[in-house]
Amino acid sequence: MAYTFGVDAKAVATAAGELTHIRSSLDGLASFAGQGGVTGSARVQRALDDFVKNSSDARTKLEAELERAAGLLSGLAHGATALDRSLGETVPVNAPVPVVLRKVSEVPS
Repeated sequence: MAYTFGVDAKAVATAAGELTHIRSSLDGLASFAGQGGVTGSARVQRALDDFVKNSSDARTKLEAELERAAGLLSGLAHGATALDRSLGETVPVNAPVPVVLRKVSEVPS
């Protein structure tokens, strides 16, 4: 079975962490509302406010999907690690049979 399915648990855990970070970054986007004035441009302020306001529904859905994906990846990493550890502790490993080399002598014809 090890040849059929393999998981790099560290890479999967890293991906889950990155998705969580992206989700947090999106969550912080709402804090930009009203910050357009820092640029000194009323046009930029309106555009930023409109973007934040109009993207809230899509952002909420995306945040939920990112949270779900991060949870699934985290579960995969933990489950694969636990399964690997459990199999390692449970399944006996037999030492390979020693190979004995013999010199074969020729029989005169």
